[in-house]
Amino acid sequence: MKRITEDQIGRLVSFIDDRISDADSLQEEAHRIVTALRVTVGKQIGAVRYFRASPSSGAAVAEHANASWNLLVSIAGIWRDHSEFPSDAAVETFDFDTESPLKSTE
Repeated sequence: MKRITEDQIGRLVSFIDDRISDADSLQEEAHRIVTALRVTVGKQIGAVRYFRASPSSGAAVAEHANASWNLLVSIAGIWRDHSEFPSDAAVETFDFDTESPLKSTE
């Protein structure tokens, strides 16, 4: 997580925020889905910023920050083909084994 800069966080967050529709203009199920996505994104952003500012630097803190960041990167990946996708900011904090993608290689 230390290799992720505040600029990268800001650009990824702005990109995601710009892609999520305004829930007020949507009806029923679409409104709930967009609202849930906004809540999820907001909580992950808060977690990343909280853990980065945390005075403790234990493995649990780093693991939580990495998980929150990786979820944000995954959400941004929905729009990977978008011309403004910030690929240099959307860097995951761990690598995956292609044979077993749920297992971290670190």
